[in-house]
Amino acid sequence: MLIVEARQARRRTLHDLLAAVFPETRILLADSGASALATCGAERPQVVLLDSGLPDADGIELTEQLRTYSPAPAVIVISDLGRPEDAVRARAAGACAFIARDQLATALVPAVARALGITRLDRPKKP
Repeated sequence: MLIVEARQARRRTLHDLLAAVFPETRILLADSGASALATCGAERPQVVLLDSGLPDADGIELTEQLRTYSPAPAVIVISDLGRPEDAVRARAAGACAFIARDQLATALVPAVARALGITRLDRPKKP
């Protein structure tokens, strides 16, 4: 799995959450569209969690590029704005999910599980 997020704090938060829920999944990190393309070319992640508003790339346009890789990753686009027209654009570009940032708490883990082909999740135990 590859997390593409420009903000380090958000990238780390997403990493820590997903590492706890999917401990068997290798999680890579990228901070830009350019590093996302390079990492996908070298590592071929199964899932890409992609910020729609990267400083060097439009995440939805980047989705189209990532979907040309073989095998193509499942792309989940995350948007600060969550506008319906962006969701339509993301789906048209090949994203398997579009999540508004205010919906991450409820929508992220199920979307990632579906993208990974996981049908049952055993939640991590709270300390």
